[in-house]
Amino acid sequence: MTIPPVLTQPGGAGSTQAGAAWVAALPELVTRAAQRWQLRLGDPFGVGTASWTAPGTLPDGTPVVLKIGFPHDEARYEAMALALWHGSAAVELLAHDADDWALLMRRAHPGTPLLEDTGPPEHQIDACLGVLANLHLAPIADVGVPVLREVCARWALTASQRAARWAPALGERAGLVALGIDALRARAADDGAPTVLLHGDLNPGNLILDDPGTPHWLAIDPKPMIGDPAYELWPILSQIDDPMRYPDPVAVAGPRMHRAAAALGVPPERVAQWAFARTVESVLWKLDTWPEQQGDTLAWLDEAHLWALLAGMR
Repeated sequence: MTIPPVLTQPGGAGSTQAGAAWVAALPELVTRAAQRWQLRLGDPFGVGTASWTAPGTLPDGTPVVLKIGFPHDEARYEAMALALWHGSAAVELLAHDADDWALLMRRAHPGTPLLEDTGPPEHQIDACLGVLANLHLAPIADVGVPVLREVCARWALTASQRAARWAPALGERAGLVALGIDALRARAADDGAPTVLLHGDLNPGNLILDDPGTPHWLAIDPKPMIGDPAYELWPILSQIDDPMRYPDPVAVAGPRMHRAAAALGVPPERVAQWAFARTVESVLWKLDTWPEQQGDTLAWLDEAHLWALLAGMR
């Protein structure tokens, strides 16, 4: 059975001791899934650092995708969220096996990632916003997924510890980082924001095209939580046509932020606060995870400053 190199390279699930044991067990896990659902499988897609995925067909010819996930907390509730979305704005879950972390999903066609869309940035942003608006309509009572406020409270504590550890490298930017951690604490303490079922990781790489006659975009790879819809917007606004590439990032990011806030019915300043907090938290995570990339990671604080300006915090 083919093991995509991305799984065992640095950053892939198989690069850790626990991940290597999971990679060693993959042939058995895939065989069990193929037998359980009577699948004919093709070669794996070779993308994704924390799961083995491959196209296949059911006995009746239905095109499917088999996904065997590396067991980790962020992926624990993926099947539950997909089941709640019922194939509306997300790939359709046909079956799953919790013990093997195996998901069987209807295959989208052609499955082209949004990242390969050559349309204007506004088209890509609107595609993401439309998907999010639909995902956020799902019922959320007693679904058992993590609560964003609780998750962020833990992140804030970890971020504070990392900021203290990296204080010499942060230098004069330590104040900006401290302000970002304060913003993360504030968002964690805010119990007045609306509560929806979040995708949790809706970046442009997690949208694919499905065209059964009427083209539409579907979300994949959720890391679901319950919480503020404004949380979702930072990856879209920072990764689609990166505003930092422009001479005046504020002039680019500001109108897009207002466009996104209006689409989800949230205050634009809260979108900026989440973006600021998440950028700072991500910088600190990257410093700990890839310390050899310290220079490039610290440069990312320029984006944190952008979101702080738009949030009115600088």
